[in-house]
Amino acid sequence: MPVILIVLLVGVLAYLLWKRKTTTLTRNCRWRRSVAAQDWRCAYCGAKSDDAEAPKWCANRAKPN
Repeated sequence: MPVILIVLLVGVLAYLLWKRKTTTLTRNCRWRRSVAAQDWRCAYCGAKSDDAEAPKWCANRAKPN
């Protein structure tokens, strides 16, 4: 039984590490799609992205005033 719990713990920690490495979005990044302009805009910092899919990387790491 303890072996199963250790394996489960290692799996959960590996998943969390993987998720952290694959995205740099901060907690405040809120990407909204503008259909009229055909782009993505961050509601927090105002950064823009022209990609077809939602951004996975924070385009502007500086916090707005």
